[in-house]
Amino acid sequence: MSMRSFQRLVSLCIIGTYLVILAGAIVRGTGSGLGCPDWPRCFGQWIPPMDIHELPDNYKEVYKIAGKTIADFDPFKTWTEYINRLLGVFLGLGIVSLFIKSFSFKYTERNLPWFCGGLLFIILIQGGVGALVVSTHLKPYIITVHMFLAILLLFGLLYLSKYCEDLQDTAIVPQIDSKAIGISKLLVTLLFSQILMGTQVRQQVDYLLRDTQSATQDTVISQLGWFFYIHRSFSLLIVAVFLYLLIYFHRSRYNRHAFFLTLMSFFCVLANIFSGVILNYFQFPASAQPPHLFFGVLSVGLIYGLVLHLKGSLLEE
Repeated sequence: MSMRSFQRLVSLCIIGTYLVILAGAIVRGTGSGLGCPDWPRCFGQWIPPMDIHELPDNYKEVYKIAGKTIADFDPFKTWTEYINRLLGVFLGLGIVSLFIKSFSFKYTERNLPWFCGGLLFIILIQGGVGALVVSTHLKPYIITVHMFLAILLLFGLLYLSKYCEDLQDTAIVPQIDSKAIGISKLLVTLLFSQILMGTQVRQQVDYLLRDTQSATQDTVISQLGWFFYIHRSFSLLIVAVFLYLLIYFHRSRYNRHAFFLTLMSFFCVLANIFSGVILNYFQFPASAQPPHLFFGVLSVGLIYGLVLHLKGSLLEE
């Protein structure tokens, strides 16, 4: 197998990771997290039911989760969750393929099998955490771990893609811009933290709307408390750092690719903020929740790609 073909497989896994995260966001936004009350099967079947008549009369009792009776069967929510799981399976198979094919380079690039083995370990842990999400009735901190691992996997794949690119590139490495790297790393940290804070806020919304039923779509924002306001205000800091970095790249002029990556990531942040405004002022509509998360993850992925670009060749590390 050629390195170019291997890198194409890495790119497919990166796309697959974004799709799984997007599908997960749709699952959360539509309240489909318990659409399949068991794992790895769905209502005891490998192909989930389309109609309630395919289930036993006492299905709510049979498929209790953590001692709690499940909601009425909804084929839309069931298949939304099932498709999310299928995408996760395909991504897992892609990571397994990377691990197997990495041994083709074990004599020339001994680090590749170890690195791909690390990615395989992450995806296996992620699968286990996904099972816990269901079996614990969407336990809040487990969902946050689930998101943390997804972004960690994305970072690993982006790093691997750049590493493979460097193996094939004999061009002269541009000068290292330490200041830009420092600001970009700060942005990665800020965006990563913002996503995890957003996950916590979303869990608080679930608690108020679903678990305690102490709030409605109209009142939930007013009951979120101080953590939500930190999450909302944090975006202003992120925008300020982005503007500083864009101005810096514009003035330095020599690195157009870095400016473009920063600009694309900034546009994603603006889209993320816009969807956040809709959530805040329009009664938390489900349709705004998936883009809110997806644009946040897309932004942090682009900025991490910027960090790798600014470092030059990873082969020299």
